[in-house]
Amino acid sequence: MASQASAYSAASSALYQSTIASTGIQRETFGDRIAQTKLWLYNPEDGTVMGRTPVGWVIYIVCIFVFLCCLLAMSSVFCGIFYWVIDWNNPTLQGASSILQTPGMSFRPQPFIGTTLVRFVKGDITTYAHHLDHIEAYIQYYENALQVGDRYKDCSEIRKRRTEELDKVCVFDPIVLGGDCVKQQNYGFDDGQPCILLKLNRVFGWIPEEFTAETVPALIKEKWDANDPWWIHVRCDGDDDATRENMGDLSYFPQQGFHFKYFPFRNQQGYRSPLMFLRFENPQPGVLLMMTCRAFAKNIIHNHVEQVGQVHFEVIVD
Repeated sequence: MASQASAYSAASSALYQSTIASTGIQRETFGDRIAQTKLWLYNPEDGTVMGRTPVGWVIYIVCIFVFLCCLLAMSSVFCGIFYWVIDWNNPTLQGASSILQTPGMSFRPQPFIGTTLVRFVKGDITTYAHHLDHIEAYIQYYENALQVGDRYKDCSEIRKRRTEELDKVCVFDPIVLGGDCVKQQNYGFDDGQPCILLKLNRVFGWIPEEFTAETVPALIKEKWDANDPWWIHVRCDGDDDATRENMGDLSYFPQQGFHFKYFPFRNQQGYRSPLMFLRFENPQPGVLLMMTCRAFAKNIIHNHVEQVGQVHFEVIVD
């Protein structure tokens, strides 16, 4: 059987070779391909280089150059129009037209962007040194020495909404954050009473609206003062029963929250967002505390999914 297959293969090969010989067709060799490549690179018969005559190459390069110049000119025109239309100090969409209508909140320390958990061992500085560094780095931005110049305004005597010199920045003095959450006490981490720094995010042109006795929410009614309604109050609470049972007492510095005088934000150079501290007075060790802090003003809405008007974080004191 094998001898028959071998004989058939030999006969087929002989027939193929005889067919090629009879038709005059020759197999292309490697040398033939090299020769064809050299001929494509330069053909002495018609003077072409890579398939084009020198004149053809000049026309081709000129066309490419003209195309690129036109493309660059169009891009420059569009960029010029863009820079002419856009105002770098005022966003085009504001108020109801803007996607940002209600400020959100953020917290520190958050040295790792991928987590909202603040965990440490009471008294073991190696477990919370990075938390202290993160808070301190942010607080240093508010040093009084960095808030001097003609663009800053002393607002310490303002008790209501600011209506004049809105192009200037109200100096935010860290002294309003109290004496319990300070660097000298390692922001309470040494004693297992951590201080969490809270801030209201910036929204251009947003002006907080005050509550009245009829509109103030029940959650902040005890803290709200009809004679001094010019505050964005903040209320923090546990997300579940276990947290509410084990989080202990909470203190706020300043107690009222964020004052109206620091708003609106109009992209003033050197603007500082107002800050406040939340302090856990006696949290239960070893328990995961899932917290949500909400800011309250008449025109602040709360959305848990989008984290609008509020911020969520977790704390574990080991």
